[in-house]
This record gives sequence, C-alpha cells and structure tokens, in this order.
Amino acid sequence: MECQFLKPALILACIVSCISVNPSLQSDQLLVIGDSWAWQRIPTIQAVFQENGHGDIEIIQAETRLYASGLKSPRRLQELTLLFNNYPDATMVHLSIGGNDIETVAPSVDGTPAETARMATIFEDMDIIVDHMVSLRPDVQIFWSSYDFQRPRPTLGTPHELNSTYLRLNEKSAEYALSRSENMTYSDVNGLLQVNYGFDGVQHTQFDPPEPLPPGHPSLPNPELPSPLAAFKARDPSHLTEAGYRVLAEAQYEEYYRPLLEGDGFHINAGLNDAWFNETTTGQGFLIAVFPDIEQMFLAWFTYETRRPPDDTPSFLGEPGHRWLTAQGPYSGDTAELILYSTVGGVFDAADPPVYTDPTGVGSLTVEFADCNDAMVSYELSEPAISGRIPIGRIVPDNVSMCEALNEQMQPGAK
Repeated sequence: MECQFLKPALILACIVSCISVNPSLQSDQLLVIGDSWAWQRIPTIQAVFQENGHGDIEIIQAETRLYASGLKSPRRLQELTLLFNNYPDATMVHLSIGGNDIETVAPSVDGTPAETARMATIFEDMDIIVDHMVSLRPDVQIFWSSYDFQRPRPTLGTPHELNSTYLRLNEKSAEYALSRSENMTYSDVNGLLQVNYGFDGVQHTQFDPPEPLPPGHPSLPNPELPSPLAAFKARDPSHLTEAGYRVLAEAQYEEYYRPLLEGDGFHINAGLNDAWFNETTTGQGFLIAVFPDIEQMFLAWFTYETRRPPDDTPSFLGEPGHRWLTAQGPYSGDTAELILYSTVGGVFDAADPPVYTDPTGVGSLTVEFADCNDAMVSYELSEPAISGRIPIGRIVPDNVSMCEALNEQMQPGAK
C-alpha cells in the first residue's frame, strides 16, 4: 500500500500500513540499535512483550544516539560485528535511525536540493549498514521504525516544515525497505500520537489548535500540527513520555511482532482442495478448490430442496429433490467471502437449451477455516430468505499433510 503524503488529513489506516511482515526466524533475543528513540523505547517494548507472553525475550541495547553516517563508520561496523558475535542467536533487530541525519539540513514544506542530497547520502549509508548486518547474519530481520510528529523547535522551523521533511524521509524509507524486503520491514507511525491523544484546546505554543480535538478526530493526523504536548517529556520537544512510547510499542507489536513471534493464524492454501461435509447430514456436502495465484476460491454445494417434493414429482435422471449451487470469490487469511450462484435451464450432457446464471447471485457464503481439517460455512440466501451455519470437515484426510506444510510455509516464522 502506498501511504498518503503531506495531506492535511492523513488516512488513519495508513499510520501503520507500511508495515509488511516478512518471513523470518524467531528469536529469543532482540537487538535494539540506533539513536535516542531506540534506547528510550526499550522499557515499553519489554513491557508489551511481557504482557503478551514473550517476557523471556532478551532485549539488548546497542550503541545509542547514532547517526546513519556514524553507524556506517569502520569503528561502528566493528562494534556491530562484536555485538552480533556476542549474541549469535539474535535474528531480530529494532532499528531507529535517520532523524539526526535529516535534521542537518534546513526543513521545508517542498524540499530543497540540500535535503535531496542529504537523503541520498542517508540511503547510501543504509546500504553499508544493512549489507554489513546481512553479511554477519543472513537471516536477520530488521524492523526499521519511523519517528512521530514532534513538538516545535525554533531552530528547525515550524511543525509543518519539520513534519513535511520527516514525511518525505518516511516515503523514501518505505521505498528503501521494500527494496530490501527479504531482511527489512519499515513502520510508519507518523500521526499516531495525534490520533491517540487528540488535543486539549490549550495553545501551549502558537502551533497547537485553539480548540479541543478529541482522540480519533477525523481531521487527524495533520502534519501542520505538532504531536500533542501530553505525549512529550517536560521541556523536551524531541522525546516522548513512557506512555507515548508505549502507544507506538503496542501498535507495532500488533502489526509486526505478534505475527512474527506467534504466527498469524491459519492460511487458506491449495491443500484444502477436497470434498467436505457435515457428518450429521450425509449425502450432501461441498467440493472446494483454492487458486492461490489469484487468491480465489471456487465451491460447489451439493444439497437438497428445502422441503421434500411430492413422491409423484417426475424425474428422468437422479431424484427431484437434488439441488446444487456454486460459489466463488476472494479469500484472505483463514476466510473466504463468496457470492452464491444458482445455474438453471440446462439438461443432461447437452449444450441446448443454454444455461443461465444470474450474475448478481442468489446469496452469499463465507467459509472460515480453523485448520486443515475443520471449517465453518455461513450462508445467507435471498430467495428463499434463509440463513445458517454448517460445520464441515474433510471426507478423507489425504491432503491434510500437504495443507499443513503449505500453511507452515506461509507463517512469518518460515523460510
């Protein structure tokens, strides 16, 4: 997803949507590397890990208050080598870097040649840093976190100018992380504190809104405004309170660390292709086909009329109570949302008369898989107006092992 950039009202969904969890090895150690925003976040990261059952993960603090230009120096790279050697099982890195570098140029709303040159240098330095980490540990996963909007600092211009500069850095950082996606994920949390705290309506500086804006107000996040004073340490416009850092830690745990450490549930895959049924209603059931390349599912539902037809209802092949429906649609994660169709008008093994399928469908059907053996079908028909839920399982287990293997491959902890 491409995040919106420099708009007065950024879309909330974009705050963390640049996060894209990549496959990695799980680890019981996390290396925290970078500037002051790195080491000041350690207590809240540790607390969030503890509360979510990962208190055994050791968080190791590396050198602090670093510029990218400083971290890529031979001496700092040697320190990284020693760090990785001292913690041979650590495959996770939480990185905070780049802010000090970009603040060496004057901020602006539209960007300047000096800023453009500085950004180019930052990512040249990042190549050296990331290449070095990967050379030391090829399976390393680097979680590169952005900053959030900061309080006014006279030497760095207005909040709008400073935030505009940081947003341009974020855009380039997200692009860079995507180019290194095998080992790196970027998290853009800009505006999260505005959305979480809102504003109290007191103009602590001339840049604060003069009226209250509650948390989640639709005008937020807004790069023309600073982050709320309540999120920052007293007389410190650059660093958050522990509560402020916790807001970031909780959001990034849910979006990145939880799926990395716990897996992100069951994934629909081609190993589900099979015949399924409810054992209490034998003689009817479903054929399911998954198409991974287009992330679509096709389903055939073999069932009966809602009431038994009269015994003298004519039928030349089969029996008059038979009904079959089809469904098709996209899936994501463990759930497929399908449109239900009824095809009518044909006769056995003949092209004439032609069949007809109403493209709007006759209802909807959702299949939610618990695992490779069990699922729940929820249906809602428009005519007749009936709805219900059907627990289903496989008729035979032949494809279960393939399904489990494919699901394992799709977990964030897989390679």
